[in-house]
Amino acid sequence: MSKSRLMTAPRIFLENAKKMAEKPRFQIKDSQGNWKPILWSEYAEKVEQTALWLRSVGVGLNQKVSIFSGTRVEWAYAGIATQCARGVLVPIYHSNTPPQTQYVLEHSDSIVCFTESVFLDHFQKFWDQIPNVKFIVVLDWEDVSQLNHAQFPNHGVDKQILAYGDVLKAGARLHDENNQAFELLVEEAEDEDPCSIIYTSGTTGMPKGVVLSNYNVVKNGEDWISVLGSLIPETRVDLLWLPLSHIFGWGEIGLGNSLGFETYFTNPKDVLPLLQSIKPTVFMSVPAYWEKLFLQAINSSSIETEQIEKLMEVTGGRLKFCLSGGAGLKKEVKDFYFKAGILLVEGYGLTEASPTITMNRPDDFNFESVGKPFPSVEVKLGEDGEILAKGPNIFVGYYKNPEATKDTMTEDGWLKTGDLGEWTSDGFLKIIGRKKDIIVTAGGKNISPQLIEAQFLDNQLIEHIVLYGNEHKYLVAMITLKQHETQKFAKQAGISTSNHSELCTEKAILDFVQKSLEQINQGLASYETIKKFFILPESLSIEKEFITPSLKIKRNVIHKAFREQFEALYK
Repeated sequence: MSKSRLMTAPRIFLENAKKMAEKPRFQIKDSQGNWKPILWSEYAEKVEQTALWLRSVGVGLNQKVSIFSGTRVEWAYAGIATQCARGVLVPIYHSNTPPQTQYVLEHSDSIVCFTESVFLDHFQKFWDQIPNVKFIVVLDWEDVSQLNHAQFPNHGVDKQILAYGDVLKAGARLHDENNQAFELLVEEAEDEDPCSIIYTSGTTGMPKGVVLSNYNVVKNGEDWISVLGSLIPETRVDLLWLPLSHIFGWGEIGLGNSLGFETYFTNPKDVLPLLQSIKPTVFMSVPAYWEKLFLQAINSSSIETEQIEKLMEVTGGRLKFCLSGGAGLKKEVKDFYFKAGILLVEGYGLTEASPTITMNRPDDFNFESVGKPFPSVEVKLGEDGEILAKGPNIFVGYYKNPEATKDTMTEDGWLKTGDLGEWTSDGFLKIIGRKKDIIVTAGGKNISPQLIEAQFLDNQLIEHIVLYGNEHKYLVAMITLKQHETQKFAKQAGISTSNHSELCTEKAILDFVQKSLEQINQGLASYETIKKFFILPESLSIEKEFITPSLKIKRNVIHKAFREQFEALYK
């Protein structure tokens, strides 16, 4: 196959839709709460109708289409349809604030935005600031009869609000006019075409738009399948709850399109109970959910065989293809799953790498590492220990930001990841911290705060811990507490108040936190130990911009906002 005939994601989708037309691709809940199958044929029809409508309103090569919505099946339709129309998909986190949403819509030059009715009030706030957006399509509307015209007096003047149901009808009419048009569209795509701009929720400054090409994404997908192929079961039942605006969630849809998953759509609240009834063979999740299942199992009994039986019960007993991503997972958790016959696969990557750089293999893994480089990816460490990567998966650049693109690449074409790593003697990569987050103490010691903070992940009460100590003699910390767990603890300790701010000053709770710190300190070098702390009586929120939409802490923002409290601990 010549390079210009790469099997792009739309071509793979279309080929499989023809092969598996009468098989279910998705399962969604109907209005009565019953599972309703969506066949590949119906999926293909909806995608075709959406893609034909998109092309009719001007979407083609280099034209941007945003999706600002929670995880729902229509997201999957609109996402692949955008790429079938040769447009550029721009996912927007549904947890974004109105200014963040406005920034992405404006900066990306999107001409169409798919959204949900619940988010229409966002658009009211910045309607006049996004002149580039010509169509806002409401995914959960059959028609526009629900539109409040008083809320949008300029609707139809410079931009239109449309119902997705009407978009599908328009696409159906276009199909009737030319039933070959869709396949011709899909065939237009070339390897170097941009297919996505993903705005990374940076921990400093405004988000940057990562431009990925068809070639980037497909080559990384090929590596995934070659490395993890032996784990892919014959029965491919997938339970999806991840946000599709994140490359991990959208990658799950892409993998399902390639491998023929039957994907059940759900939400973060229902996902764990559904494991038992759906009994998936495929499950991709962030560490928090794997840890919850682990804790359910080990807290059920003191006998290991009974704990394993419990794990099989709560996971449905059929898991084969299990991925954990987004953050590191504790070794003891991975060890326990492995004893139960479940290999939890972890890798390492970032959006700029489409996204994966390294992966543990079914036949070659080390639970204290993030695996070995993908077949088509080269990895090396810079002089300062920074992880550098090169390969067909490395992004095109940052959209409209050549300076940032230049800053993140070496002169000879290696991606600077910003992460610090080290190799094991047998070639596995270990992550030891973020280059920019390194704390340099007054004594000249370099400390990676993430490695220490990660040790509090499964603490009963501590929700977040943020270390501080640049140019100081010792480390201090800001701590936030889990509200529900803290109230439960207080009740058991006989504390009368349930007010969270008051609980944060209660002696029994302060003593518990102090003991937690002392336990972790015992395993640290003396210069790494946390000497003092203060408790913030509120959670770190996305709205206040203390954490990113992907739940990473914005260290510099927190240090600046609470500088006085941190510095007071040194007096």
